[in-house]
Amino acid sequence: MIEYFVSSYRKTNPYIPDSLSEIYDMLGSMILGAPTFIDATGVFHDQNIDTEFHALTEGFGKVRKKLGDDRYAQLIALAARAKTLFADDPNDDNGKTDEGRALLFEIEKLIQATRSRRVAAKRKDDDGDVSGD
Repeated sequence: MIEYFVSSYRKTNPYIPDSLSEIYDMLGSMILGAPTFIDATGVFHDQNIDTEFHALTEGFGKVRKKLGDDRYAQLIALAARAKTLFADDPNDDNGKTDEGRALLFEIEKLIQATRSRRVAAKRKDDDGDVSGD
C-alpha cells in the first residue's frame, strides 16, 4: 500500500496561477515535467497532465483582461496543441514531447510580450506597482 504525505497546509483546491508572472513560473515547471507531469517524489501525487493543463488554462482565464481576447484565444489553442503532443508521447521517444515543449516556449514568449507591453504602458498591477503583472 502506498502512503502519501499530506501536509496540514495543503489546500483542497488546486493551485491556479493568478498573475502573468505566476503563469510564467508555472511554464518553467511544466517544461521540466513534460511529457507526463507526474511528480516522481510522490509529494504531489495527484499531479498529472490533466491537472497541470487545467491550472494553466484557468490561469489564462484569470488574466484574460490583461491578455486581451485575441491573445487569450491564441494561448488556449497553443496549450491544447501542447497537451495533445505530450499525451501522444508519454515515454518521450517519438519527438512529440520536443514539439510540445516548443509550444510551451511560445506561450512563454506571449506572456513575456504581454508583460513588456504592460511595463511600457506603465500599467499598474493589483498591488499598485508597475511590474508587468
